[in-house]
Amino acid sequence: MSKSKLEKFAQIDFVLLSSVLALVIIGLVFVYSASSYKAEQAYGNSAHYLIQQIARVMVGLMMMIFVAMIDFKRWLEWAPIFYALSVFLLVLLFLPLPIVATIKGASRWLRVGPITIQPSDFARYALVLVLARVLVSERRYLEDLNSYIKLLILVGAVALLIALEPDLGTAMLTIFIAFGMFFFAEINGGFLLATILSSFSLGLVYILRNGYQLSRVHYFVNQFTEREFSWQVKQGLISFTQGGLLGKGLGSGQQKYDFLPEAHKDFILCVIGEEIGFIGTCLVLGLFLLVIIRGLRIARQAPNGYGQLLAAGISLAIGLYAFMNAAVVLAIVPTTGIPLPFISYGGSAMVTNLAAVGILLNISMQGSASYERQVGWRTLQSRLKRPAFS
Repeated sequence: MSKSKLEKFAQIDFVLLSSVLALVIIGLVFVYSASSYKAEQAYGNSAHYLIQQIARVMVGLMMMIFVAMIDFKRWLEWAPIFYALSVFLLVLLFLPLPIVATIKGASRWLRVGPITIQPSDFARYALVLVLARVLVSERRYLEDLNSYIKLLILVGAVALLIALEPDLGTAMLTIFIAFGMFFFAEINGGFLLATILSSFSLGLVYILRNGYQLSRVHYFVNQFTEREFSWQVKQGLISFTQGGLLGKGLGSGQQKYDFLPEAHKDFILCVIGEEIGFIGTCLVLGLFLLVIIRGLRIARQAPNGYGQLLAAGISLAIGLYAFMNAAVVLAIVPTTGIPLPFISYGGSAMVTNLAAVGILLNISMQGSASYERQVGWRTLQSRLKRPAFS
């Protein structure tokens, strides 16, 4: 490795890298703990899900290294291609094709042989890439209404296709990520407020016309009036209650034994809460908070506006998913199928999240030491207005 490459590698954000690797390791431990009973019953091998998850983690780590070695400006140049591909994959979900996997009435997955992917995971980061490119290079989108509408079409196309799978939770988070990037880019406040109100109204209409989503809202509202919880949420809350301050001990949880559905997937945080308690859960969420903080720090130090907005968008995407998952299992928001990044069992989410971390690491390698100091919003705005990849 040349001296210049070694110098760049030395600038990598090792705190971010260490935090992500710690979350991945925690995920492997608890995927095994949460799934061993079910795997033994279904496959005669308690490590069945663990072995699959390790394979996915290895692919994700290789993707992270590969992505980190390529200048982030290249990924931005290819953003339109990634966006078009993601929309194409989402459209495939609505076609009567043998590769479309429908589970519990939702067509969210494409299955080719042993490989199953969820296009919305790829689409989320494709949208972040294209927004980072457009919002910095085309400043007219921030003030001109006609141009802003075109920008909304980019976001709306992805969000609508995801919502129709149906997957309202992921669609809403995709919109939140886009709005967060709009805020960082300082889009006209009136445009942003009008869009938020319109999106809320459309989401409400969608819920009212969709019986399945309406039933989830019904359970959520009743928990405050009649203490009527859905089975999944109720069992999740029991897990946290039984865990107490320090937990029952690793592997000693009881709720994963046919009580808690999706224990190794969306509700894995409940298993963490039962086995390592309130303190352990706070430590896990603290690692996610550290990932967000380091990601935003990388954004401050990025060499240009593109890197700043891209790093902020990726940090927002990871953070929103993590804390939305926590909010769901704690019955703070209605139940929706949002996995816990780096920890929940799953392939496409793990690979795309680790690849996104690779982009953050590449941006951190190019960070300017002059950005170490805290900066105000005015300074950040001026940096975001840089007109070219320089």
